[in-house]
Amino acid sequence: MPLLPVIPARFGSPHLLNLLIVEDSPEDAWHYQQLLARVDARIRCHHVEAGDLGARMLRELQPDCVLLDFHLPDMTGQEFLEQFHPEMPVLVITGSAEHAEAAGVLQAGATRLLNKGELSPESLHAHITESLREHALREQVNLERRRMQAVLESTAHGMLFARHDREQWTVEYLNPAAARLLGIGVGPLAPGVVDLLPLLDLTLHLGRPQRLSLCRAERVLDLECAPGADGFTVTVRDVTGEGARARVDQARHEVLQRFVESRPLTDVLRSVQDLIGATIPGASGRVLAGQMLLTWPHLAALGVCTTTYPHVTGRGARRAFVPGERGGCWALPLVAPDEGQELLGALLVDSPDDASIPAQLDDVVGLVTLLLVQARDQTRLQQQAWQDALTGLPNRSVFMDQLGRHLSAAERGGSLLAVGVLDLDGFKRVNDTYGHAGGDELLIEVARRLRQAFRTSDVVARVGGDEFTLLLPDWPDTDSLELDLRRRLRPVLQRPFRVGAAEVQVRFSLGVAVAPLHARSVDALLHLADRAMYLAKRGGGGVQLSPEQVAGVG
Repeated sequence: MPLLPVIPARFGSPHLLNLLIVEDSPEDAWHYQQLLARVDARIRCHHVEAGDLGARMLRELQPDCVLLDFHLPDMTGQEFLEQFHPEMPVLVITGSAEHAEAAGVLQAGATRLLNKGELSPESLHAHITESLREHALREQVNLERRRMQAVLESTAHGMLFARHDREQWTVEYLNPAAARLLGIGVGPLAPGVVDLLPLLDLTLHLGRPQRLSLCRAERVLDLECAPGADGFTVTVRDVTGEGARARVDQARHEVLQRFVESRPLTDVLRSVQDLIGATIPGASGRVLAGQMLLTWPHLAALGVCTTTYPHVTGRGARRAFVPGERGGCWALPLVAPDEGQELLGALLVDSPDDASIPAQLDDVVGLVTLLLVQARDQTRLQQQAWQDALTGLPNRSVFMDQLGRHLSAAERGGSLLAVGVLDLDGFKRVNDTYGHAGGDELLIEVARRLRQAFRTSDVVARVGGDEFTLLLPDWPDTDSLELDLRRRLRPVLQRPFRVGAAEVQVRFSLGVAVAPLHARSVDALLHLADRAMYLAKRGGGGVQLSPEQVAGVG
């Protein structure tokens, strides 16, 4: 398989142009290369002597153009074309005696048929150049045709092309929508097609576009026929279907609008009921999500596992019809598309056991799933922004925000507001002994006990490391505050904490400042509470009220 030594470039382009020569005569192949080199020394020629080798080169080289000898040792040029169907221009070269015999290669797909004895450098170069341009134009036309075909096949409007010949109308093309709406196919129009034939005849007679409205299968159709240079185009609009689609679009818009406006998720999901009714007229339905889904008695019908409550996996979830007293309902699982495959909810549609119902609701299921995923992710982001990742307690940002709000309320109402800073004594020793995992385990349990020990109106936050803060509003006096803190913290401290297989005894140091008794600003209160905490720590732990009241907690 010799490579003929030519420095190539594609015509009119800086890129290489590869020319495959399939010719059993090396002398003729060399001759063609020399002819081209005299005109344009930028063509790279590849030569093979048999058809099967040429087929392999078509796959491996993917040449831009092929010069094909009509007579090869293993096949004719026509057989080569019919068997291998090259996707690039193919110029078949014949001798003068066999030129007429080889004309069939044009029907087999050859671009041109050239007479070997009439080739000159200029003519061979021109044939290749023009063939490449023609091929590029055909490819562009085919691409546009495929694009137009895709548009016509996907549109909801019907479209057909018809010709009139010898008193007979013939449909040459119609898209799926036209076939569905009119109930016809490609081929001669039967006389029974009473709706379409008069429209075509009238357009043919008057020579200008004509319109017709008709009712077929409980649908109102609008037909418009327009004459063209080579036939007639009929456009079919499903007026009834357009109205139904408009109602679906409006209902979908309402759902999205409520979501964009940050309405409560229950409000957004309630609007899905209208979308279900617009999609399937007369049907009613609802969305179950969160705790409502987990309490649904027929959850097992979806084929999901509920042992991982509250995070129910949707892997393997299936659609199911659940019979009921009033006919039953279709249950369609709403599964997150991410790796977790979490079961987000279920779409329940009251309907008879009609197997077509789930497919009709595919778009609704997709939309609601998307909204539930967005709502879930927004909630997670908010939790990350406002909660301590380890303990689930409010973080520093939430505590500071709540402190400012409660301080303003206390000034207006005349009540006392206590601010506490709590630190674990000996936490470093726990970390050194049991590792960071053991330290985290201790912090989680401390947070749980503190949350249980205080009122729902109190704020317990973790602000970093082993430091917690307390916000205790509405106290009548400091004496009752001190007594209440003793009562609440004593059971928290008395029981040891389990870290792994060990039990650990931990003490607290708590400093408390009271507004407006000790300070009236956020920064001043925190400073005094922090200083009081260090005083308590120096005294061996316990509770210290700023500036000097001390109470030990054993």
